[in-house]
Amino acid sequence: MQVNPFPFKRPVRIEMLPLIDMFFLVLTFFIFGVFSMTMQEGILVDLPAAETASSTQDETLTVSIAASGAVFLNREPVAVDRLGDALRARAGEAADRLVTLNADAAARHGLVVSVLDAVRRGGFRRVSFRTAPAS
Repeated sequence: MQVNPFPFKRPVRIEMLPLIDMFFLVLTFFIFGVFSMTMQEGILVDLPAAETASSTQDETLTVSIAASGAVFLNREPVAVDRLGDALRARAGEAADRLVTLNADAAARHGLVVSVLDAVRRGGFRRVSFRTAPAS
């Protein structure tokens, strides 16, 4: 006589719908986790809008100018007259590195020009102005 190992009348089934729901939930958390891991180099400023704005990927040197007039190099405060030396110290031998200028829309134009001049006196010729998309 053969004994039934399953005392149930119906065979046991593995339901796929809860498994698929859990897969998409884990995938959603993974996607949000990846987006939160992006590293922002500059401080948060209100960028001016430009229709021809484009994205640069290899930004390592970011100079930010707050609306109050404070100048930051990768989130560290720096005086305008010491900016060139600080940039050279950060860049090392790679003087052809791109410097991104993050200026608040309410920052004084004269201060932005002074910072740009300090960056150029530091030996950096590749300067990019960060803007927000026009939309």
